[in-house]
Amino acid sequence: MLLPDRMRWKFNPFVSTLGQALFACVLLGQAGFAADKTDDLTVKQIIERSREASKQAGQGEAVFKFYRKASFDELDAKGEIVEKNSKTYRAYTDDRDQSLRKVNGRPASKRERYREYRKHQERQRRYLNKRKEGDPKKRDENLVTRNINLFEEKFTPKLAGEAKVNGRDTHVIDLKPNPKHKHESRTVNRIMDQLETKVWIDSEEFQISQLSTKLLKPVNFLGGLAGSIKAISIDVTQKRLAKGVWVDEKVNAHFDVRIAWKTYQFRMESRSFDFEPTEREEPES
Repeated sequence: MLLPDRMRWKFNPFVSTLGQALFACVLLGQAGFAADKTDDLTVKQIIERSREASKQAGQGEAVFKFYRKASFDELDAKGEIVEKNSKTYRAYTDDRDQSLRKVNGRPASKRERYREYRKHQERQRRYLNKRKEGDPKKRDENLVTRNINLFEEKFTPKLAGEAKVNGRDTHVIDLKPNPKHKHESRTVNRIMDQLETKVWIDSEEFQISQLSTKLLKPVNFLGGLAGSIKAISIDVTQKRLAKGVWVDEKVNAHFDVRIAWKTYQFRMESRSFDFEPTEREEPES
């Protein structure tokens, strides 16, 4: 998730730590396993199938193009909107990069499109470990592979039943932090200890249909003198477009952070819409 440029410097120390903590919520394959069963599948088997299904993302026979609109609202201490920003992208379900189309409702300029492209390239290298052009060093590990052992014992999954998401059957899994496992970073550990996460996994294709996580209580630094992470909530819903083709339909996130005496609060929302079949193309990067 991305912050508006002018806000990012304010949150870097917190978001970096927070990103690691939230990453644990989706590393389902690295969690300790309970022995619960549903339809003769253990929670371990459900998670293993979900992990295998996630590897096929973007590889389905059908390909779709669509628009993704991401909105960023900066809020004051009372939750009132101080500034609104939005970006609209043309996106695809294959490996192609999304392209910037609009900024705050107006057509994006050539300079804005180029800057967004360069930022995307940097994110690809940083988070997906893609090689720079001409880099002779082969790197085939992605973010998940590099962090396999990072949170493997921190979260314990437990089957919580079954439910419908967008009319489809899902397995509902609660991810509970294991207080006995201590991450080497005390800050990351304290954040993860307060995260409550629930995941809905499609019963047929084992894709993650929905994910919800929130901070149960604030995490203070230096007794609250240095600041605190007061609130976190993230909700994600995926939409099935065709067999094996899933896309993030809705993403909502809210963060409330205090650094020293200053409160920073922001809300992010992403919506994907206007899905249309298209032809597969090779990505430019």
